[in-house]
Amino acid sequence: MASTGGADALVLLLFMFAAVHLSPAACREVATAEAMQAANTRHRRSSGRRLDGKTIDQGIGYILIALALVFTYVLH
Repeated sequence: MASTGGADALVLLLFMFAAVHLSPAACREVATAEAMQAANTRHRRSSGRRLDGKTIDQGIGYILIALALVFTYVLH
C-alpha cells in the first residue's frame, strides 16, 4: 500500500517536532537556560549598570563583524 508524499512529509515533520521539543535533553537545556537567566537578572539588578568582560568582548566582536562586512562590500 503506497502512501502519498504529503502524508509522509507530515509524519516526518511531526516526528522532528516531537524529537526537538519533547526530548529530555531539550527540556533540561530549557530549564538550565531559564535558571541561568533568572540568576543573571538578579545579579544585574544588584550590580547596576556595570560592564563585565563578556559584554566588552561581545561588543568588540560586533564591531569587527561590522567592519568585515563593510570591507567586503567595498572590495566588491
